[in-house]
Amino acid sequence: MPISTKQLVESIDPTRTVLFFGSGSSIPSKAPSAQALINHLAKKFSLPTTGFMLSEVASLAEQKHSRSEVIAVIRDQFKGLKPTGGLLNLPLYKWRSLFTTNYDDLIEQCYGRRSLPIVPISSNFDFGLDPNPAAVRLYKLHGTIEKDISDGNKSRIILSETDYDQTIDYREFLYDRLKGDLAGSRLIIIGHSLNDADIRDVVNRAATINARAENGGQIVLLLYTEDHDRAALFERRGISVCFAGIDEFFAALTHRHFGDTDGRDTSDPLDGHPALQPVTIDVAHASDSKRADAGAMFNGWPATHADILAGLTFERTIASTATDYLNSENALVAIILGASGVGKTTAARQLLQRLRQTGSLCWEHKPDLPLLPEQWAAVAEQLREQGKVGALLIDDAHSQLYPLNELVDRLFANDNGHLKIILTTTRHQWNPRVKSPTLYRNGKEFALVRLSNEEIERLLQLIDISDPLRRLVEPMFSGFSRAERRRRLIDRCEADMFVCLKNIFASESFDDIILREYADLAPELQDVYRYVAAMETAGVRIHRQLLIRILRIPAQTIAAALDRLTDIVSEYDIEPKDGIFGWRTRHTVIAAIVTRFKFSDIDKVIELFDLVIDNLSPTYDIEIRTIRELCNVDTGIPRLPEKEVQNRLYRKLMSLAPSERVPRHRLIRNLIGAGAYEKAETEIRIFEKDFGADGPVYRYKVQLLLARAVRVPGILPEDRLQILESAREMALLGINRFPLNKTLLTAYADVGVEYYRRTSSYAYFDEAIEMLKNAEERLGDPDLSRIIGRYVRRIQGQAYESSMDEDGD
Repeated sequence: MPISTKQLVESIDPTRTVLFFGSGSSIPSKAPSAQALINHLAKKFSLPTTGFMLSEVASLAEQKHSRSEVIAVIRDQFKGLKPTGGLLNLPLYKWRSLFTTNYDDLIEQCYGRRSLPIVPISSNFDFGLDPNPAAVRLYKLHGTIEKDISDGNKSRIILSETDYDQTIDYREFLYDRLKGDLAGSRLIIIGHSLNDADIRDVVNRAATINARAENGGQIVLLLYTEDHDRAALFERRGISVCFAGIDEFFAALTHRHFGDTDGRDTSDPLDGHPALQPVTIDVAHASDSKRADAGAMFNGWPATHADILAGLTFERTIASTATDYLNSENALVAIILGASGVGKTTAARQLLQRLRQTGSLCWEHKPDLPLLPEQWAAVAEQLREQGKVGALLIDDAHSQLYPLNELVDRLFANDNGHLKIILTTTRHQWNPRVKSPTLYRNGKEFALVRLSNEEIERLLQLIDISDPLRRLVEPMFSGFSRAERRRRLIDRCEADMFVCLKNIFASESFDDIILREYADLAPELQDVYRYVAAMETAGVRIHRQLLIRILRIPAQTIAAALDRLTDIVSEYDIEPKDGIFGWRTRHTVIAAIVTRFKFSDIDKVIELFDLVIDNLSPTYDIEIRTIRELCNVDTGIPRLPEKEVQNRLYRKLMSLAPSERVPRHRLIRNLIGAGAYEKAETEIRIFEKDFGADGPVYRYKVQLLLARAVRVPGILPEDRLQILESAREMALLGINRFPLNKTLLTAYADVGVEYYRRTSSYAYFDEAIEMLKNAEERLGDPDLSRIIGRYVRRIQGQAYESSMDEDGD
């Protein structure tokens, strides 16, 4: 029995509702139906219509004419469309997600009229392009009317049979996303009639997906044309049917109010920037000393703001010196550098608490989510207007470098020091990357290496006066004098106290403690633990749905597994609206130990990378971030010894998300290193066609020419010099566009060294060093000083070898 519109609306929670706009849902706004498009194409190109579907008629038209002509005819039918009626109320509600098979842009117009962000996804190239978590994603399975390959675009309007064949992977990604969004949710498919073959296809596909999904949702058909006989057939499959138009549906919804924000406290600057709320931790809210947990810290979890306020941490000297610096005139950025496990995050949180005590508003960016520079710059302006100061902590800052550069540049350009930026990262991740001059012009590095003598005394005093810590540590060094405790600390103080506290005072190694803990777990939990640890070590942004896909764990057993892994693996919110909950071990050091022992065989590591990549869904922003992190030089694919294996994995990543540049960069670099110059040229050409040339590609073009000049066998010396001349010209062309790209500048310095080796002329080398020194002066990056020193020593070595050759030695 069909349900009424009132029954449907009363059962709806928009945050747990997926809307799927099928063929005919745009007809009230005067969009053409599929049959109208068939008739128009047939008339325009003199084609038969009886018994033919739109894809068949479009294929015939494209064969007899050109794609550009066919697309122009189709677009003509969509000119001047404007949303009307109930559809205009679509943006009033926070739907879980939106899908459509329609070409039109009516939904985009509805959101645009209310100045609400919306990102239409119409091809693989659109995955991961907009980092704004507040933006609505509209998944367009058949493309969008304004973008087609006939215009040179990557997206295509999916009309012909060929279009369908060439976009299978793209649509499968979207249906995978639909499967994830359906968990525990309601799917409302909006169409015109059950007699519509396209609607029946959508319903059947959705029903199949829902049947295979863990904790599947309810499917409802909202149809304008009544057809009780066909409705009965769908109802027998557990699908509800409601006969109503889209105007009636949204009219009924207007009597319900969702997400009413009237009367909220607007004293918090983030209240006016809803995009920042889900990606930011409010330090004031997190600073509840009652939630402190000494046992968690002792077992390796990082110190929380609650732990710091409860007095469970010893003061790091760097927190004091960085506070003094940020309170000085023109100071904008404090950069805390140190190896994994030395306590960077704890020190940075102590710094935030110090600033908070002086009246600053403090926030911490959630590292699994994108940084939004435009939004934070607006917050800084609001702070200036209110005469307040804020501070933002960005942990693992190297993974947010591009938006971070934009943010500090915006703050500097606006002469706004009301938002202080605190960064933590490792030096080996930080130094090689290209950074904004503002980071050093108005910022300062603080190195965290070992515990100082003062910090050791504070740690010993903390253990003496803190009952929770003393109870945990006392059995391990009972009987040791204070001097002996201090000596042991000095011997083992390279790592964060809360990661190696057991190791400091225990007689066995920390590795043994972790492995014994692993051995005590049930086999099925060992499997979860080792995979979570290995993926975390590899840079994978682990979350519940990805883990279910990879390990094939039944969704209903997740809660029980997590409960049995208490104090070993934890789950935390990332994007609850999308069902994204992150998983992590207590500490990266602990994850690395488990990985080293449980994935010691390189074949197992390769198998892990393949497994992760094969189960990634690029419709989720967090999995786009995983694609980038898998290319990390230290922990990701580049650490595999076989370049061919690396290249295969890079190609798989490129197929998943062709808009991501990093896998392409890595592949090009590997091909040059392997001497596969023609393949490298092909990849560079395709890259430039898709994106144009960026700084890294200019560098690879220089390196490709340099490699040819040095390594290609059987060519004359004058030909090698000519290739070096071309490498110089390419370097200067790139430097003219990217004058502060230090990797491009170093590539030119490499050309200068090789040119000197062959001609004894310093001309190119001196020019490159002069450019590096200019960049050093403008950027203030201390890594450039080290680079310049290294090249000077290198050229001196070349000169020494030349003089030895001339002396006959």
